[in-house]
Amino acid sequence: MEFKYKEEMQKNGLTINDLPEDAQTGIEQLNDVARGLNMLEKSGKKPTAKTLRKIKAMDKWITYEIYDHVNETDNNSDDMPFEDEIIDDLKSEIIENAEAESVKAPIATPVDSLPLQIEAELKAMHDAGINSIDIDDLKSKSPKCYKILFDTYDPDEDNGIETSLYSIIESKSDDKFHIKKK
Repeated sequence: MEFKYKEEMQKNGLTINDLPEDAQTGIEQLNDVARGLNMLEKSGKKPTAKTLRKIKAMDKWITYEIYDHVNETDNNSDDMPFEDEIIDDLKSEIIENAEAESVKAPIATPVDSLPLQIEAELKAMHDAGINSIDIDDLKSKSPKCYKILFDTYDPDEDNGIETSLYSIIESKSDDKFHIKKK
């Protein structure tokens, strides 16, 4: 999903650090939402129209914060719309999808949703000192990550998963997936 605020930042030659604190916080929150949206889409589902409208409202609020900054005005409302509600909506959609798709492979950590299960698997591998892994080993060490990567794999694209704390990204140079803590 393309965000209008990014276009405005580029148009005005701004970086995140140039923006006021409210806009920076809004961007961080929208990035969290974008990660959740990405997880939902990787599982083969699309967000509801209501969720998309809320995401657009968040983007619009950030864009108006940028307009206020550039024009040295204060016309935007103080509170970003839907900041907590949208994250809850996305979590619900991801959980519903995970339950519908229920993967039968057991996981050692009891968690409620697919994104948390994936993060738990990545944490376990990282904590065990596994920094890179080939796809065959991934299947036994991280069945949830394997399933998502297998289901969405495109040899012509960059492949991987990012959570709020970890990432597992394929390196084309050595055909391994590299695990990093953010």
